[in-house]
Amino acid sequence: MNSILFLTIAVFAFFGLWLGIPAAFRWRATRDLAMRARAQRAIVLTYDDGPSDVLTLRLADILNRRKVRATFFVIGRNATRHPETIRRMHDDGHEIGNHTYSHLNAWKTGPFRSIRDIRKGRCQLRDLSVESAVFRPPFGKSTLLTLIYSLVSKTRLAFWTHDSRDSWNRLPVEHIIEELHAAGGGVVLMHDFDRPRRGPSPEEHQEYVLNLTEKIIDFAETNNFRIISFRDLFDRSSLKVIERGA
Repeated sequence: MNSILFLTIAVFAFFGLWLGIPAAFRWRATRDLAMRARAQRAIVLTYDDGPSDVLTLRLADILNRRKVRATFFVIGRNATRHPETIRRMHDDGHEIGNHTYSHLNAWKTGPFRSIRDIRKGRCQLRDLSVESAVFRPPFGKSTLLTLIYSLVSKTRLAFWTHDSRDSWNRLPVEHIIEELHAAGGGVVLMHDFDRPRRGPSPEEHQEYVLNLTEKIIDFAETNNFRIISFRDLFDRSSLKVIERGA
């Protein structure tokens, strides 16, 4: 009986460390993002899961016309299919981050297979002459091994503060604008795949993302917010701003 109790406690302790520490890390990292964005009066536009056949290039055209830089967390296998789009994004000055090669959920995948997927995504970008120092875990899911890998590889884990829910249950554009206004800025999650696999009216996804992007830029220009890349939240000058505001 004692051995069964000990084993049960050990299992709970293991999973508490395996998933609990990353959950606490994500909570702290998200809070830090919100603080940095508010201190700098900044908005970060981020797009996951591309590059796609159509939407990524449509976004690139808008961002170029509006003179705005964004952060794209790309899937390695998609980058393989669209190397010219990766080059365009890089040449336009956008930040390109790793989003794994196959978009494996770390909570549903063996730990070492998950790490191999992260490494393969980064290597694919490197093959396209993109050296990425930021990684966004698919679905925002990470484990203790993910944290260890990011530390060893000197890769920053990139979460978000505002989820548009465009991949499954889109929020009204006005709602997201109001959230950004109330929070004093933030990191917005969107997706630049052409069409989601779930949620209502998937055929409306592209126009929603394009419209949301334009409306956020309009809001930023009207209300004196800066739109910057994810990495720019962490430059040395921003640290002084935050320290003065602390």
